[in-house]
Parts: sequence; C-alpha cells; structure tokens
Amino acid sequence: MRDLLEKVVMIFNTGDLSEVDTIFSPNYIDHQKPPHITVDGPEEFKLIVKGSRRSEPFNVDILDVIEGQGKIVARLHWWGNDRGTEIDRETIEILRIEDGLIVEHWGAIVPKD
Repeated sequence: MRDLLEKVVMIFNTGDLSEVDTIFSPNYIDHQKPPHITVDGPEEFKLIVKGSRRSEPFNVDILDVIEGQGKIVARLHWWGNDRGTEIDRETIEILRIEDGLIVEHWGAIVPKD
C-alpha cells in the first residue's frame, strides 16, 4: 500500500499524471472534494493536481505512515512557494485501498502549535 502513497506524492511533486488511471479506482471518492469540481474518479484527482501545480513549484514529503486492514494513514509535509507566499503545512491523509487501487480519500490540515 505504501507504494500507492508514494506514487500519489510523486504525482503532486512532479505533476506527471500518467499513472493516475492505474492507481485510482474508476469509483474513487474524495471526501474532501472541492465544491467547484464536478467530476469524480481519477479525473477528479487529475483536476486537483493540475490546480495545485498552477502555482509555483512545491514539494510533498512523507513524514509518517501507518498501514493496516486496507487503509494507509500518512502525515505529509507540503512546502515551497505559492506566488511569493511560503507554503509550510502538514496534513493527515487516509487512503482506502481495494484490489490494489485507491478507492477513497479523507484528509485534514494539521493545526500549527
């Protein structure tokens, strides 16, 4: 399962969408989908990545991972620059995996102390 998480992180880091259809289920559901996106499945994830890559480059690092029972939970560090504004945040991401594909996602920003 970690390999799927690493691919997702690489997609965000590079903007290369070539593997999206091979790692996301056609029935993929993102439980934090922005209201302006009206498509589902892998196409929704592609739009999320394209939107995030419109700004200046940023990076995502995996800090912690917990795996078990068809789910992977990760703490990610997002850092870089967005049009002159520094990006420095952490998120908690939960991916549900079924038959080797990502079928669901939940996520939240970790509040800063």
